Amino acid sequence: MGPHKDLLSVLQVITEASTGQGQHLIRTPFAGVDDFFIPPTNLIINHIRFGFIFNKSDPAVHKVDLETLMLLKTIGLQSHGCLPQAMAHTHLGGYFFIQCRQHSPSPAAPQLLLDSVTDAVVGPNGHVTGTPHTSPDGRFLVSAASSSPQLHVQEITLRGEIQTLYDLKVSQGVSDVAFQPSFTQGDQYYVYATLETEPDLLFLELSTGKTGVLKGLKEPPAPAGPARAWAGPRRIVRDSGLFGQYLLTPARESLFLINARQNAPRCEVAGVKGGGA
Repeated sequence: MGPHKDLLSVLQVITEASTGQGQHLIRTPFAGVDDFFIPPTNLIINHIRFGFIFNKSDPAVHKVDLETLMLLKTIGLQSHGCLPQAMAHTHLGGYFFIQCRQHSPSPAAPQLLLDSVTDAVVGPNGHVTGTPHTSPDGRFLVSAASSSPQLHVQEITLRGEIQTLYDLKVSQGVSDVAFQPSFTQGDQYYVYATLETEPDLLFLELSTGKTGVLKGLKEPPAPAGPARAWAGPRRIVRDSGLFGQYLLTPARESLFLINARQNAPRCEVAGVKGGGA
């Protein structure tokens, strides 16, 4: 499922993509599609029925039935002055977190909370700004942005209460984050964050706030230009799954494989320029 990147006028959906047979392409009439959000599955939630579509100029998110591809509801954000840029979800409390697009040079708008049961906007997520990322168990919310030296960490309790654990100052903006289960403590997570312009990789134990830095990963990819407008974060970081122990992040002309168990580089793959997908 992906936006049509030439006309930005329709959404293209490939059904049964994993069967290896002839793919059935459906074009859905959603005008001006900029991005979409489908909540990820986890060990608790293994079936996702609804997704959300939004674009750059519409202060709303459009709720879509993923099985029928029918528009179910348009949730207006005009009263909050929010043009949605990214979303995250936790099954604890049933919240969606919406990042609003920043209108430079004004300060970034706080995230909005959306109730997944009533589809109602609850209000701002306190003072938290940036791109929201939830841990695989839905318990932690990490928010950061490439334009901000703040990294916000919140915890969602089993009762659905949102609590701020701490706000960290980082030397510069955060490009991307990935979660890694702790190898020594059950139900605990580390988060790894790539910095926007520095080669270092920041790692953080979420429950305690203990931080560390992994150095020596070479310069990050060059800033995205017009040809890379759809490339996502300048410097991504990806984990190897719920039970994996490796992370992958690009440098300017190579990829680094990180052993999260040892907090050390495993190897470098040369000859890969501008990795960003």
